[in-house]
Amino acid sequence: MPAVSTPSTPTRSKPARAKRVRNIRAIRRGDHVEVRSGSEVYYRGEVRDTAPGLGTVWIREDDAGTRTAVSVEDFTIWKIPA
Repeated sequence: MPAVSTPSTPTRSKPARAKRVRNIRAIRRGDHVEVRSGSEVYYRGEVRDTAPGLGTVWIREDDAGTRTAVSVEDFTIWKIPA
């Protein structure tokens, strides 16, 4: 007789939340980030390079694929879990 399996209750995991980056030395090439001003997201993409001394992060935008330089003086950076 074939074994009958009972459907398991699906586990509901909370969606991973973005975490604000307060020191850009904490992010590395390949990390995924959002660039925000207030609560509005201006850019979203993959970190390509950082210059902590200049307070600048270069990202490759997800939508357009363009490379954008972002100043941490003008925006906040949020690391997105992969």
